Amino acid sequence: MLGRALRWTGAQLAFLVVLAVLAAAFAYLLAAPHRTGRVTGLLAAAMLLAGLERAVLPTRRVGLLAVRSRWLDVVLYLLFGGVILVLDLRLHA
Repeated sequence: MLGRALRWTGAQLAFLVVLAVLAAAFAYLLAAPHRTGRVTGLLAAAMLLAGLERAVLPTRRVGLLAVRSRWLDVVLYLLFGGVILVLDLRLHA
């Protein structure tokens, strides 16, 4: 039972890292709701990290980040992360 849980955690590690960044962003939003600029930066970082992990890691290691084909996942994660980052920098500059 424990071995199966550890194998699942190992297979989902890339997804769990992205999820941890998102959880940190939402925790920061709850702690300091007036500082939304940093939260959107963390959201963009999570999307860019997901795209980077999807591009570099094999499909069996990315877990739930693998939704579509590799190239489409990478393009969409990086595109969405880039758009969020550009809008964040543009609106909070």
